[in-house]
Amino acid sequence: MAQLSVFNFMTLNGFYKGADDSIQWHRHGAEESAYAQEGANSGSILLFGRRTYEMMASFWPTPMAEQMQPEVAKGMNTSSKIVFSRTLKSAAWQNTRIVPSDPVAEIRRLKREQDRPLTILGSGSIVTLCAEHGLADEYQFMIDPVLIGNGTPVAQSLSRTVDLVLTSTRAFSSGVVLLTYIPAA
Repeated sequence: MAQLSVFNFMTLNGFYKGADDSIQWHRHGAEESAYAQEGANSGSILLFGRRTYEMMASFWPTPMAEQMQPEVAKGMNTSSKIVFSRTLKSAAWQNTRIVPSDPVAEIRRLKREQDRPLTILGSGSIVTLCAEHGLADEYQFMIDPVLIGNGTPVAQSLSRTVDLVLTSTRAFSSGVVLLTYIPAA
């Protein structure tokens, strides 16, 4: 059975993206890059909502990404990717499959049938669905030491409280802190 992890960058005041979907506030130093390399080479199947997918697909398969972060770009480009979208009709980014139907049912199926880990990157709408339905096995939040005026919370419009238990912390020299949680029993 596959484990499902959520991974998101976040501001101190809980936003995973700012106004106009901006992530310009995110700081990514050498330590964070090394951590991203580990994740990109983990063999996870990457899960996305359409907007996050389009943002990632516009960057990772480019020469700029390959020059800036070659190992992360390689991992992102060779990973299997699933994008949940009713409107996206084709996906040019290699190893991508579009799922136009119910994300909850598909994630349940993937968890049941896959041996490889599953990782949601960004994709607040998918994170919210997984939190609502108790599908996430782990939440990793990389907290940037910044406050922004407005944005989108990582799990917007939850209809229930999701209690979490802190399992680890890691502080980076940039001031970024990685917090890892699992759902409370």
